[in-house]
This record gives sequence, structure tokens and C-alpha cells, in this order.
Amino acid sequence: MRVPSDRSSLVRVDEHKSWLAGVFDRAAPTYDRVGVAYHEHFARCLVDRVGIRPGSSLLDVACGRGAVLLAAASTAGSLTGVDVSPGMVELASADLRAAGVDGVELRVMDAERLEFPDAGFDAVTAAFLLFFLPHPERAAAEFRRVLRPGGRVAVSTWAEDDERWDWADELLAAAGTPRRRALRQPFDRAEAVIELLAGAGFDNPRSHRETTTIFFASEDEWWDWQWSFSLRGILEQLDEPTVTALREESFRRMAELKTAQGYPMRLDAWIVIATAAL
Repeated sequence: MRVPSDRSSLVRVDEHKSWLAGVFDRAAPTYDRVGVAYHEHFARCLVDRVGIRPGSSLLDVACGRGAVLLAAASTAGSLTGVDVSPGMVELASADLRAAGVDGVELRVMDAERLEFPDAGFDAVTAAFLLFFLPHPERAAAEFRRVLRPGGRVAVSTWAEDDERWDWADELLAAAGTPRRRALRQPFDRAEAVIELLAGAGFDNPRSHRETTTIFFASEDEWWDWQWSFSLRGILEQLDEPTVTALREESFRRMAELKTAQGYPMRLDAWIVIATAAL
């Protein structure tokens, strides 16, 4: 068996991240803009849990379209956001300006290679990021490195899926095996995140569970939502007849979920916070 050199491994990792950045570039125009904007809810939970002090500095890693930065804008003294997707960074800048939030530093950057000096931030947040990373332990170490001693980190990750929609994953799996996959590790257990942060030198990691329910107004709205986040990267690898069949069978399965409010989906997330060791 040939053992890849560090350089060849790095090339493959960079190719994965480049592909993922492209997926999010294409998803960015509708990201969190189809149906209910639930990232706003979880962003507020993340900011409340990390406990940003007035005037402090915040780094938001994988900032997307800026939900966490917007939630923290009224408290933090300085805001910095990074994302691997140039499209997300561009739209985050526009969204923040439209909301009247100025002076935010936004940069395209790899979460596993943060281009900031040591101990430069009072708080670091990372919303729904860890499961995309080839080497999440490197990102956790970077979070620790850029935090001042006593600074706090808060990360969110999805918990278990709403069991009423289990059939959606089953249909997708039956549609074919894509060459590339967006998700690397699930991190759907709080214990896995706690272990990751403890291994990076964080003290007193603790978890909080957050739940909300969203409603899709129609089958088409749910289908458009499927293309507005990382799942787009899987759907793009399927041929047109397969995608059409997947859509039609999904709509058939959705019929039993319909309520007067629409099609409900429960979203469960873990928020894990920890302190940079002194």
C-alpha cells in the first residue's frame, strides 16, 4: 500500500475544500433565504452562549452570510468573519451593510489555517462547520491559538435529524453514490465536540441543546431549500432523470407530513462552549 506524502495529502484536502467552496458559492444567493431563516435563530443562541462582553473582539469562522456577526454587532467592539467561499463573503458584506453594520473585516480563509496572529481575539464562534472539515482537530487548535487566554469559543453542530424525514436520506442514498461528499464527520453527539475542544487545550467545555421547528409552505419550497446549502453538492452530481425521479418521489412522501401550517421539520443542534486555558 502506498502511503501518501504530506504534500499529496494536502493537495487532496485543498481540492476538497475548493470543491466545497464552489458548492457554497453556487448556493450562496439562496442560502438561508428559502422558507424560514433558521440560521438567525441559532446564531442568536450561539452569541448568547459565548457571552460576548461589550467592546470585545469576535472572530466568526465559516461566517456564511453573516448571521452570527449580525447577532453580535450590538455588543462586540470589533467583528471579523472568514469563510472558504468567496461568494458567501461577498454576500455577507452586502447583507451586513444593508443591516447598517459597518466596519466588519471579512476575508476568504481556510478554517484549518487561520491567517491571524496568536491571542488576537476575545471570542471565536463557528456555526455548523466542524462536520465539513477534513481535519477538525487542526481547526480546534487554530481556535485556541488565536484566542487570548481566558477567551471563549462557541461552536454549533447539528444533532439528530427529524425522524419524520428519514426517508429523504434513504431516497438520496438509493439515487447513487456521488464521487464527492460535503460532510466528513457527523459530530452529532455533544461528547464528540467536547472531546475535540478538550484535546485542543480548552477548559470546562459544556454543551447546550437548542431546538426549533420550521415549516415549508409547499413541496417546491422544500425542494428549493435542498439546493440552498451543502446538499446541493450531492444533487449536482446526479443526472437529470435521477434528480427528476428523486424530486417526484420526495413530493409523494411529503404528502403525509402536511399540516395546516405547511410541512414541519424539527431542527436540533448542539452548542458547545469552552474557555481557552490560562
